[in-house]
Amino acid sequence: MLALIAGFLYASSAVLCKRGLELGAGTLRSLICSNLFMSLCFLPYPFFAEKSLSISFIFYGSILGLLFFISQMLCFIALRKGDASLMTPIMGSKPVFVAIFIAVFNLSPHSLNFSTWLAVGLAFVAIALIGWPGKKSRFSFGGLGFAIFGAAGFGLLDSLVPFLTNQADPFNLLFVVFGTVGLFSLFLIPFAEKKLVQFCPKSDIWMWLSAVPMGGQAICMSMAIGFYQVPTEANVFYAGRGIWSILMVAAMGKWLGLEEVKSSLSVMTRRALGSLLLLAGVYLIAI
Repeated sequence: MLALIAGFLYASSAVLCKRGLELGAGTLRSLICSNLFMSLCFLPYPFFAEKSLSISFIFYGSILGLLFFISQMLCFIALRKGDASLMTPIMGSKPVFVAIFIAVFNLSPHSLNFSTWLAVGLAFVAIALIGWPGKKSRFSFGGLGFAIFGAAGFGLLDSLVPFLTNQADPFNLLFVVFGTVGLFSLFLIPFAEKKLVQFCPKSDIWMWLSAVPMGGQAICMSMAIGFYQVPTEANVFYAGRGIWSILMVAAMGKWLGLEEVKSSLSVMTRRALGSLLLLAGVYLIAI
């Protein structure tokens, strides 16, 4: 249930953020605001921890935080370059990378079986369907690449978190991870498109609105993966964010003023079919 809610919140954040980017909120500026808000959400976590945090796990948590920061940056760049209903479903390929990384790094006693390889094949077909451009839709091969690498980065992160939370208190580890994300985000402030405190009502309202569900989905997914230690299963429900984003664009895109509402019905249908194929692949990995 936590992962299902997280998928809906992520899709909401992506659609709202896309509108802010179209109106000039700035890619780095939006990334900084989103990351700082997420970091604030995890500040109380050490108070709930039952174990002390060792130096070694501060180091491991910092590495995971850096991985999250880089992956999140890739996703924001992808969102800036392409449609929310295209890039968000592509991020649904993350569970395939989770399964592969778990096997490659021997984080599970189980090896890759036929269903996992079938899921990988479905993921490639799904990405082709989702990324197939239409005449009136915006398309960027660079954006597509950023989205895939972002999904791979988050896949590696999700595969490592359960392994480390088995050896450390999840509250402390997640605090360090997202604290590191916030710290690296502070270093980006001088490079932001405009001052962080400079408020532009036209675009910034969407930027800040998108930060709230982004923080909520981070909490939900961190609890689902870090506490219940079922990264592959949680990602089955989380992968539904692709479908959520397409439905949101179809239902609210015109009201929000999104450019991607100009995409043809055939393009949106292909994206929906691709998202469903990714869900099928994710399910094959979990069974």
